[in-house]
Amino acid sequence: GKSVRSVAIASASTLSSAANSTPELYDGISATLAQAMDAALATGNAKVMNNVAEGCARLAVQLRDSTRVRAILSAMAMPTLQRARSALDAMVSSSGMDNSGVAASQMEAASQVLSSCLGVLREIIRFCDEPPKGSGDVHILSDVLTAAWPLLNDISSRQCCRANDAVLSSLLEVQSQLLGVVPALIAPYFKELISFVVRAYEETFCPSALDYISAAVELFDSEQSAMTVASGLDESGKDATFSQLLSHLCQYTFTYITQTKRPNECPQIIKAMFEMAQRYLLFCPGGLCQCPEFSSLFALATACLTECKGETESTRATAIFLTQLIGWKQIRLPPAKLSKMEQYAGTIDNLLAQHGEAIVKACIGGLSGGMPQILWPSLSECLFAITLHIISTSHGADEPNSILYNWFYSAISAGVSSGDSDVTQIVNNSITPELKSNVISIVFGLAKEGVKSKPKAKMLLMDFGKICKGETSTDALLAYSLG
Repeated sequence: GKSVRSVAIASASTLSSAANSTPELYDGISATLAQAMDAALATGNAKVMNNVAEGCARLAVQLRDSTRVRAILSAMAMPTLQRARSALDAMVSSSGMDNSGVAASQMEAASQVLSSCLGVLREIIRFCDEPPKGSGDVHILSDVLTAAWPLLNDISSRQCCRANDAVLSSLLEVQSQLLGVVPALIAPYFKELISFVVRAYEETFCPSALDYISAAVELFDSEQSAMTVASGLDESGKDATFSQLLSHLCQYTFTYITQTKRPNECPQIIKAMFEMAQRYLLFCPGGLCQCPEFSSLFALATACLTECKGETESTRATAIFLTQLIGWKQIRLPPAKLSKMEQYAGTIDNLLAQHGEAIVKACIGGLSGGMPQILWPSLSECLFAITLHIISTSHGADEPNSILYNWFYSAISAGVSSGDSDVTQIVNNSITPELKSNVISIVFGLAKEGVKSKPKAKMLLMDFGKICKGETSTDALLAYSLG
């Protein structure tokens, strides 16, 4: 698989030049690529199939005759679509059989084939992201999409497919790729696609559904985007639409993680939820902040810092969301989005006042032994964002800084409660009154210098973590004090 991919990519430029001067070569290239895809599919190995699909697609898009390229891509995709159709028929047939071992075995085999075929289709689409060369040109994927769309619709309409995690995730990944690569072709179907994605999430809580919404939020960012034009939504209409969508998804997620699974039992959902929330913050802040569930989402993020129990990806996604939301003035939003955030500045400040102590406690607890070291940079950034925001908006008043000081002092004094009693003892012995005072004083001093001191503050907080673990001495703080 990798060798075919490498050869295809390496020969793309040469074949493109040759075909340009000798058009008859196009037929041979088309046949060769279709045969390569057929051979890859025959292996049944998803990695081989994906590697060959990538190589063939990257070669095809280098060819200059867009009409021929459309035909070549269609010929490449056809064996995959045919195999996917057969696998779908087998899944539907198995779902109608008695609940026997044979039916389950057939369903499993068919779902693996269908999922891997959708993976191949995703790879073909992914590398065909060049826009049409002329205003009147048809996109090189138009023929592939015409052939694939009925299949994709049939898959999405089948409950047996939506109930299969692998198939549903693969289908959503294909739809996400289409959304990014050919938005103009997808725009007429966008509303029904969103309805499908929401329905799939309601039924399965598949994280890929939230990933699709993330992609959609980003795609609607530009007023000139094909999706924005096709929808006819102005800025306020877009905010209202995506706010309603976010509210609906939040309600289902809140119910799921309070009644079915705890956050640490579904880390991929938590990761996808807060990655989606972060895309809202960057590309549709009005939709985020005017969402009726905004306050509950903030509270959930605060809880997940501890409830995810140090799981890397979910905790990091949560910390990044809180960092950027609290430190929204530092993320360089365009003027229109900055203005939107300013309208909700008071709401965010109130939420920070309610949950700031818990966030600081979770981050300090993570740094002092409660979470893996790989999370320390994210936890440190979150702590600095809170410190910078409060100090920079206190305008010399003592009270906000006193409250912040109490948050830090209380969090550091709490130490850590680790499952390892030896670790707990080392940490709690390391946290002396002098250490508490020095760390807080230095962090506050760096925050007063502004955002430029963030790298130094991160290093300080990570050194604090090392001191707590007994990996370095308090002498490490001298450099910051002298600086």
